[in-house]
Amino acid sequence: MKRSLTFQCLYLILLFSVVAILPAYSIDVTVGLLAGDNKLGVVEEAAYNWAEDNYQSTILIANDNGTFKTDGGTTKKLDEYAVLWLFYTETNQLPAPFLTDATKKSILNYLEAGGAIFLSALGLRYVVDIGVDEGNVRVFQPLGKGPPEIGIKPTDDFKNHPVYKGLDSGKPIFLTSMDQAGFTADFINFKANPPAGNILGTKTRGGGAGGGERPFVEYEVEDGKIITLGHHNGVYTDTKSPESDNLRKLTMNVLNYLGENSAFFAVDPNGKLATTWGNLKSK
Repeated sequence: MKRSLTFQCLYLILLFSVVAILPAYSIDVTVGLLAGDNKLGVVEEAAYNWAEDNYQSTILIANDNGTFKTDGGTTKKLDEYAVLWLFYTETNQLPAPFLTDATKKSILNYLEAGGAIFLSALGLRYVVDIGVDEGNVRVFQPLGKGPPEIGIKPTDDFKNHPVYKGLDSGKPIFLTSMDQAGFTADFINFKANPPAGNILGTKTRGGGAGGGERPFVEYEVEDGKIITLGHHNGVYTDTKSPESDNLRKLTMNVLNYLGENSAFFAVDPNGKLATTWGNLKSK
């Protein structure tokens, strides 16, 4: 009996230890990974594979008529997910299904009802496509070889924002230091109006100021939220550098923040442990 009690105690200690080291609530955040078809690009696939390893996530393929389905053909409603993530780098224009009036209306309806969207790389320009912002977006060619460290510099007004949890927001946060084979976008600042949202971070290149680009912006759309992360800040194919660690930490913070503030987050985080042992990767 004593040995049985000892084992039970050790099991409970191990259980709470595992829960304690897991990212708070991330495994309870449902994420819809938006795609134009069932063939992902290399960088897009790396990003979405990471999401599938850390979240209850599903790839959702957009149709011209505003509906979404899994790669197996099952139709899914957007409000089944606390967060949608659109990451795209393959061409200098988003896939055609995202640009139909029906799809844009579906996305806006989801947002206005309290949903949340993370727009990365070329996905940043979708805030213009759906009419949330008016423009001033520039598309960038793939990053050249041997770039300096590139990242974001948190703005003074938002350096204490939850997206910076666990990161030193008092200095530039580098997110990549290697080539990126893909297109991206950003809000420019050359005699242009600033983005309509809150600028969480400006671009930094080699530690200095960028050319006026504002990649990291938060919007409120009725009851919903959007966060963008543009410029060359999405090299998820890098898995070994300190910059890649920062990129994943920031991404996790963004998805958790958006998820916990979504009307479609099915878990009340107040006083709740992240999850139970048996539900770590339920889908």
